[in-house]
Amino acid sequence: MTAQRIETGTPEGDVLGFSEDLFSGWLEMEAGNRLILHYIISRHRNMGNTQALIRQWLTDGYDVRVVMPRPVMQHILKKFRFIPAVGWFPEQYEDSVEVWYHPGTSRTRGRA
Repeated sequence: MTAQRIETGTPEGDVLGFSEDLFSGWLEMEAGNRLILHYIISRHRNMGNTQALIRQWLTDGYDVRVVMPRPVMQHILKKFRFIPAVGWFPEQYEDSVEVWYHPGTSRTRGRA
């Protein structure tokens, strides 16, 4: 499946609310409205920006996946009832990795 890499500081990132003034990081967008967040750092810690971003993506109907989330991100994802699974991204990682997803919006398509 072909994915488009989107980084903060790009027009595509800004459209998704993944703006450089709030975040540093990158994600992939796949066909079928799937966002795969690989890396994010909030530029303003403890302001709720990451939680607001995840909420907005879910509200907008995106199938959100988060690859190898750190404990702070896991805490946020649990609030939204995300659950862990295993995924394969051979373009980025040698082995399978932990991928959290929201079961209410997710459809299985080969990759977690």
